[in-house]
Formats: sequence, C-alpha cells, structure tokens
Amino acid sequence: MNTKSKITTIVAVILALIGVAFYFFATKGEDAPTGNYVTYGLFLIIVTAGLALLFSLFNIFTKPALLKKALIALGLMAVVLVISYITAKGNVVYDASGNPFEGSEGSVSKWVGTFINYSMILIIVGAVLFLIDMIRNIVK
Repeated sequence: MNTKSKITTIVAVILALIGVAFYFFATKGEDAPTGNYVTYGLFLIIVTAGLALLFSLFNIFTKPALLKKALIALGLMAVVLVISYITAKGNVVYDASGNPFEGSEGSVSKWVGTFINYSMILIIVGAVLFLIDMIRNIVK
C-alpha cells in the first residue's frame, strides 16, 4: 500500500469515527441529533470542496497543459452563461390568485431564468456526450 492510499485510509477512518461519535453521543433533544448530523455534513462538504479545489489548483499550476485546458473550459462555460442570459426572460412571476410575487420582477427573474437555461444546456450537453461515449464503447 503506497503512502497516499495509507493517508487516505487513515483520514477516512477518522471521519467515520467522528460520524459514529455523533451517532452515539447525540443528545436526546428534539432536533439535536439532526442538528449534529447536518453540522457534520456541512463540515464534510466544506472540507471536501476545499480539498478538491486546492488539489485542482495545485495540479493546474504545476502542469501548463492543464492550465490551458482549464482556461478553455472556463471560456466555454462563460459563453454558455452569456447565451443563457440572452435567452432568459425577465418576466414577473404571478401566484395562483394573479398577484405578482415580491421580488420576482426584473433582474431576479432574469437571473433565475438564466441559471435554469444554463442547467438545461449543461444537462443536454452532458447527455449527448454520454450517449456518444456509450455508442463509441459499444462499437469497440
């Protein structure tokens, strides 16, 4: 077992033991155990995202070819965002009785529509690339 996998295993065991401790030492209050688990979950998400970002940046800056690919990918994502913004509508959103929702006019509605369009474009591109890869593997 190499050093990296030993460190990863040790960190995973420590995090698992913390989770078990939260399970057994959670108070008997109404929402206290849930609060502990949510706090622990948020902690794990923040730590994981931070480590992923840190190692990604380290890899990008140590390998110039990866930096070029990353900048191209960011540029493409920016182009998709601009297209999403242009195609989004900034219409006012109405409730069932015909009254406009507070804050649903103008830029808020425009940005919500933008990110809905952005998500849909990324889902479609991902599905198409998945199908292409699947077909390519079937042909081989």
